[in-house]
This record gives sequence, C-alpha cells and structure tokens, in this order.
Amino acid sequence: MSNMMRCDYCGLLQDEPVGVKSCARCGGELRFEKKLPKTGAGYLNVQLELDQVAAPAGQNVERYLLVTIRTPKKVPPGEMLPATHNRPPINFTAVLDVSGSMRGEKLDQAKQAVRLAAHSLRPGDVFSLVTFNSDVTCPFEPTLVDDKTGWAVEACLRTIHSGGQTALDGGLKLGIKKALVHKLDTNLVMLLSDGQTNVGEEDLEVIGKHAQQARQKGMLVSALGIGGDYNEALLAEIATQGGGRFYHVQNANQIPVYVAGELGEVAMLAARDARIHLEIPAGATLVPISAAYPVVQSDGDAVVSAGDIPCETELEIPLRLALVGGRAGSKLSIEGRLTFRSPAGHDLEVPLNRVTVRFMAKGKFDLREGVVAPVVEHVLLQMRAASVLGLARSIARKPEEREQRARISLESMRDYASLLGDERAEQEVMRIEERFYDLNASPVSSKNAVADAFYTQRSSKKFGSKP
Repeated sequence: MSNMMRCDYCGLLQDEPVGVKSCARCGGELRFEKKLPKTGAGYLNVQLELDQVAAPAGQNVERYLLVTIRTPKKVPPGEMLPATHNRPPINFTAVLDVSGSMRGEKLDQAKQAVRLAAHSLRPGDVFSLVTFNSDVTCPFEPTLVDDKTGWAVEACLRTIHSGGQTALDGGLKLGIKKALVHKLDTNLVMLLSDGQTNVGEEDLEVIGKHAQQARQKGMLVSALGIGGDYNEALLAEIATQGGGRFYHVQNANQIPVYVAGELGEVAMLAARDARIHLEIPAGATLVPISAAYPVVQSDGDAVVSAGDIPCETELEIPLRLALVGGRAGSKLSIEGRLTFRSPAGHDLEVPLNRVTVRFMAKGKFDLREGVVAPVVEHVLLQMRAASVLGLARSIARKPEEREQRARISLESMRDYASLLGDERAEQEVMRIEERFYDLNASPVSSKNAVADAFYTQRSSKKFGSKP
C-alpha cells in the first residue's frame, strides 16, 4: 500500500511506497503528506514547486517558485450558497463601443450579447450599460434587476446607434463609476470594443491604472476585442490591471458567446480574493512575472494577490525569488498558505508545502545542479507568454524601444532555458522569435499571439469556436 509523500525541496507530491526517503525528481527529502478533508478549504488543490533546489554558496541567486491552484468543477455543498440562491448576486456593467466602426453586424451582435446578459440576470443582481463614441453616456443607469429589467434593456438597446469616434478611456472610467453605485461582492465591468481609442486619453498605462484602481475597490474588469483593428495591447493591459480576462474574437457572431461565458465565469467562482502568503528568507525579494498577480512584501512575508478564481480552473503563478547567498551546507526554505473566501462567505485557508534551496561549495556546484526540469518547462511557458505581452505593450506605448525589449527578452529566455541544455535554449529562442514575428506580421496574427499569451497567463477559457 503506497502513501502520498511530499518533497521538502522541489515540492513534488508523489505516490511512493513506504520506506523511500528521497525524491525521484530532485533527490530531496520526502515526508508523508497530511491529507486535508474535501470539505472546507480542502476542496482547493494548491502546490508550491521550486525550479532548482541547489545554489552556489556565497553568491546571490535567483530561483523561480511555481504556485499551482486547481479548483473543482463544483464547490462542495458546505461551501456553496443555499440551493435557493444558487449563486451570489452579480453587479454587471457593460461598456459598449458604439463608434462608427461598430456599424452593422458588430453592433447588432454586441447589442444581442447585452440583451441576453440582461435576461440571464436574476432579482438581486444589478445591471448598467455605458456606451462610448465621441461622447460617453449611460443609457441604462445602475438598476436592481427585477422581472421587467430585461425588457427595459431591450427597449434601451433599440435607441442605440453607431457613429463618431472612440472615447474608450472615458467609457471605461464611467463604467467603473457606475459599477460602484450598487457595489456587491461580485462586480464585473466588461468593455467591448473594435477600434483604436482616439478621443481623450490614449496612453495604455494611464488607462490601465483606471482598471487597477477599480480592482483595488473590488471590481473585476475584463475586455473583449472585436475584429482586426482594435489595440490588443491596450485591452490586455486593461484586463491584466483589472484582474479580469481579455478575449479576442475575429467574427462578430462570437460576441454573445464570449459575453455569456465571462458572465458565467464570475457567476460560478470557486474562490474569491485568493491570496498567497509566503514566508521568505531574510533579504529575499519576490517579483511576479505578470502584473496580474501583484506582490506586497514586508518583514519576511510576501502576499501575492491571485484574485477571484472560477470553478474548473488550473492557475499557474510563477514568481521570481532573489536570494542572498548562504554558506556551503546551509539551506533556505519557503512555505506559506493560501487564503480565500468561499461562495458561502467563509474565510478559508490552505497550507502551502515547503520548498528548499541548499547551498553547495562553488567548486561542487554546476549550472544545472538540482534543476527540476518539469518545473522549468512550466516556468518557460509562462515566461514566453509574459514576453509576448510585454513586447506588445512596448510596441503600443514606446515603439522605439521594440528592438531593445525584444533583445532583452530573447537573452533572458536563452539564459533560463539553458538550464535544460544548450540545444533546448536555442529551440526556446526560435519559439519566442516566432511569436515576436507574429506581433509584426499582421493585425490578426498579433491579436492571436496576444490572446494566446493572455490565455496562458490567466488560464482563461475559449468559449465556443476558436477565435
């Protein structure tokens, strides 16, 4: 009869027969894993892993932590809302581009998406609609949903027509303002646009800060890009800073599917306000690869905000850890806990397993000593996504820095991939060069590259047919 054992070094949970003392993956010490009950916090599966368990003595080093959070298809009964409620109330604000470029099927399908969303809401939910072209308006003020709301929204939509330019920043700001009128536990602001912002603020960093501030106030800000003419870097920035999701749809008929899909994601959360609390060694610094997972650090503790996590999701969060070098034979360990709130409103906590770096005499340390290849592969995947999003952001904001940013990313990817061998490093460079080429090849290929990178980083879903 075998038991589950956890490696104190790389963090792998493995099925080992009784009596085995070392990890098959990194050679670290094993201990029996304490089983959590499936009720309470135990319905979330959380694992902390380390990419390289050895380091040279007396030398500052960087290692990567990989936190993986898996949520179930359904939350156990004890952490669900009563059956009469089914899901928490939702505050949904649609922010709709009605500029001239939306004329025709795009606007028709966007209005259909809003209509279906309004009819899917229930008493106790809140709905509002903001539109923007050259001007910004709120044709449907924040309203507590009742059995007449869906029909009132339909009447409102019949009065909306396309024309003018694109005041995206103003639309986003008003949408966030309206979402705050009747704030609930679940608050979604979803922006739908097909064009470049050309009225008001255009800097993506400034616009992204509005979404970041909304996130800090308990909002979730997502963005849907339609067609081939919008600024994908801007919409990805809004979703990243807003803790939401970015979607790209090429065809207008996909708009209702994606709006419904995003609304369904926030309606069926497995964990709300998830936070990773890590106890890190003195002098260490923790840096996230993605701005979607901000870190606050003080006095040996670091808190990573993972946000709201839907059901049936596997979220990978890579974190770069800078460590002060230790003497030969010494060890540094990192462990912690995950806190979150269940749909029933219970504050829950899951312990995070320990991982350990051991310092070796420099003469005995090799570049690839203690490398945990599967973890490196997952970190590389996330680094590749972050590089694509970062370069797209540079192209949109400071195109003159494009070459420098690309060169730095390529060198970083080559250096890290070399942990798996020189041949693997060159393969990784070729892969990321192909993705960088996509950013410049055509508007459609650029949008697909950014969307794929975002899907990887945020574990968001593709609804219906592939974009």
